[in-house]
Order: sequence, then C-alpha cells, then structure tokens
Amino acid sequence: MKSKAFRWVLGGLGAFFILCSLVITLVEHNRFESQPLLFPAGSHVAGVPIGGLDAPSAQARLAEFYALPLVLTIDGSTIHADRQTLGFTFDPDALVAEAASQFDRGRFWDYLQGRNKPSTPIEVSLAANVATEQIHAFLQNEIVPRYSQPATQATPILNTTNFSAGEPGTRLQVDRAVTAIQAALLNPAQTAVELLLTESAPEPADIEALKTFLRHNIDWIGFNDLAEVYLLSLSSGQSIHFAQRHGELVAPDIAYTAASTIKIPIMVSVLRRIDEPTPQPVVNLFERMIAFSENPPADTLMSAYLDEVRGPLIVSEDLVELGMENTFLAGYFYLGAPLLQRFETPANTRTDVFLDPDIYNQTVPSEVGLLLGAIYTCAQDGSGLLTETFPGEITQSECQLMVDILAGNRIGLLIEAGLGLEAKAAHKHGWVQDLDGQLRFISDVAIVFSPGGDYVVNIFLYDAERMDFDHGNRLFARLSQTVYNFFNLDDQVYWWFD
Repeated sequence: MKSKAFRWVLGGLGAFFILCSLVITLVEHNRFESQPLLFPAGSHVAGVPIGGLDAPSAQARLAEFYALPLVLTIDGSTIHADRQTLGFTFDPDALVAEAASQFDRGRFWDYLQGRNKPSTPIEVSLAANVATEQIHAFLQNEIVPRYSQPATQATPILNTTNFSAGEPGTRLQVDRAVTAIQAALLNPAQTAVELLLTESAPEPADIEALKTFLRHNIDWIGFNDLAEVYLLSLSSGQSIHFAQRHGELVAPDIAYTAASTIKIPIMVSVLRRIDEPTPQPVVNLFERMIAFSENPPADTLMSAYLDEVRGPLIVSEDLVELGMENTFLAGYFYLGAPLLQRFETPANTRTDVFLDPDIYNQTVPSEVGLLLGAIYTCAQDGSGLLTETFPGEITQSECQLMVDILAGNRIGLLIEAGLGLEAKAAHKHGWVQDLDGQLRFISDVAIVFSPGGDYVVNIFLYDAERMDFDHGNRLFARLSQTVYNFFNLDDQVYWWFD
C-alpha cells in the first residue's frame, strides 16, 4: 500500500511540475510575443534613422524630418522652400508599416535560453511623389521675378552713328532647376540645391529703331531731297526699306536710273550661258566692267555671249524670270545705241514720285537687293533664287566669282567709307550726270561681310537741284556706318564726318 501511495504522490508531483512548466512557458511566450516592437539599431526608413524606436515614434520622426524645408541657394541668397509647396508627397505610416513587416523577433526557445541574436537592421527606401509642375510654378512665381533680370537693348545715340550697348541680363535655368529640385526631394541625403543663373548677352537694337535712326541721320546731315535705303540681314532675314523726301516718308521702290548697277545682272546673264571654268577673257571683262565701271566691256560681254542685237533685252528677260518687274536694260551703253524696247513698269508709272529715270536702264532698291541676296546665298551653299530659277545653269562657284568681282571694286567712298577695318563690301556704285552737266543721282548697292553679320545695304540719293558729291558721300558714309555699327555693337566705328 505504501508503494502505491508513493507512486501516486510522485505522479501527482510530476503532473504539477509539468503544469507549472506549461504555465511558465505560456507566460514567457506571451511576454515574448508582447515585448514592444523596437526597430533594430542601424535601421533606416526613407533615409531617416529609426533604430531603437517603436512604430509610432518612427512615424513621428519621419514626418518631422520631411517637414524640414529644402534649402535653395541662388546668387548668394538662401531660400527655405516648403517641400509640400514644391509638390512633394509621401506616406510615412505606410513606410513604417513596411519596415515593421520586416521585423524579426527571433526564436522563442532562444529567447528562453537568453541566446537571441541581435536583429538585422532594417532598410526601407523612400517612396514619394513629386509634382514637377508645382516646382515649375514655384520657380516662375517666387524665384524668376526676384533673381532673373532681362538684358537691356542697345539704343541709338542721337547725332552720332553709334549705339549705346545694352546691359547683360541674368536668367534662371528653369528646366535644369526643376530637375535638380526633383532629384533632391527624392534623395533623403540631399537637403540643399544650388540654382544657377546664366548671363544673357545684351539685346541688339531693334531693326525698326535702326530705321528711325537712319532717318535721323539723313536729317542730321541736312539732306532734304530724296533718300531711299534698303537693308536685308543675311542671317535673320529681317529687312527695312524706306524712302524719305523733304523729311516725309514716301512709298519706297521709286524708279531710278540703274546706271552701272545694271552691270550686276549682266554678269548673271553671261555666266548663265557659258560653261565652267569661266574663261579668263570673260573674267577680265567683268573686272573692267565692275571695278573700273567701264561701259565697253559691258557691251562686249552682251554682244559676244548673249546676242549681238538683243543682248540687253536678254538681260531684262532673265530679270523677269527672277521676278524683278521694275529692273531692265533696254539698249547697249555705247553712244547712240538704239533703244530696243520701251518698258513700262509699276515703278516708272507712279504719279506720286517721278524722277524721269533713263529709259535705257532702270531699277528699284528692293530688286537689286533681292539679286545681291540671291548671289550671296548661292555663293554660300549653292541654294536660293538663282539656282532654283536657272537650275544647272548657275553654280556656286560662279556666284562666288561674282562676289569676288564685286569685292574688287575698291573706291574707298560711299558705302565702303563707313565700314570697319574688318569688313568687306562686294558692291557696285553708280551715278550719272544729266545733259546739263549736273550730278543729281548717286547709288551704291552692296553685300557687306562684317564680323557681326553679313547684310545687303542699298542706298539711293537724288537731289532735283544739284547733288554735291562730297555732301552726298558723307551721307552715304554716315548711313553705312550706322548700319555697320548696328550689326557690330562690340566693334563700332567712331568716325565723325565733318
């Protein structure tokens, strides 16, 4: 009996101890499961350290960090920009929840034996959105008005041929700034962005201001009859064209005696009809016709290479093909040459201004300007009006020959007199004396090659009473210099024509 009782007691004690062990285990397991979630040391969420923090504290730290402004520096100034204003949005609760999902409590039995290994640090990258249109709006509304300064425009200096240079401006590189700010907002390690300003060059003078300035210079020198100016920028295509008589504007493209400027289309017509390489005798005749302004070479070229009788009319027909309805040559140059055809044009049938131009040859400034521009373009790359109108008949090298021939006309007067030392004029001048021996008309038409840009400028002056050549030459030089300075603000010529 004692033996059975002893076994019963021992069995009861064993069951008790087992029960106690189970209770202790359950208690410890509950304690293991309910221990606070503290992120391991070295953990980061969106670049923010959260080691040793619980989830609510981690969320608060994350929100606090991303409430800090982004520091913008520009031109020595510092601007604190609110991230939300810059279009930055994120969800700190979701980021912390993602980190919590990666938390490893370890094994329970290791916990019971005090052998839990340190948890691995948790890393969760920033997930956020940036509305770039809000960055752009912020820059345009807050930064550009304060730190960008537009460049100012060059302006004419009255009673000179010069321009006051404009002031450079500063400009924020907005697109680059938007990209840099967006990258910084998505990079927790970056808290500042430097915004760059670039310097913009001063603005050139407005071409309409040049027109007004040229008119001022005509009045300034005291020329009171008819002056007509045509200008074409060969880079931008901008142009001005005006005629002024007795200080008042009149419709431009008045019919003028073409005089020697008609020799430019003679070169075109001859080159159209001869093969390359251009024979040296032809080149020699061109040079004498243009540089020395001799008339017999012009007649020889037309009679020998165009037609012995109709040569001048062939030149006129070529001009019509080019779209020039007011420019013509109606006879040879030699004394007593017959008039081959009488031309009526829109220009010479005007009733408002009539200068009684020579019935043998006439032109208007815009048409000779169009022809010079076509020669320039053709010489540059073989394109343009000449090669389109006469395909396969006019070549780039032939156009360059014409430019070279015109550039050989070195007289040091008229348009040439107003140019800087680095400029070159490929031009043809012309003037005529009336039957009474008086000079009333001077013209000069030019392609000008200058450091600041190439252009065509044509100047026509007419004085019904009498043109004093020196007085007219001073006006040519002033107008030419004014145009040159417009294109070359950094290399202006300061020359007073007394």
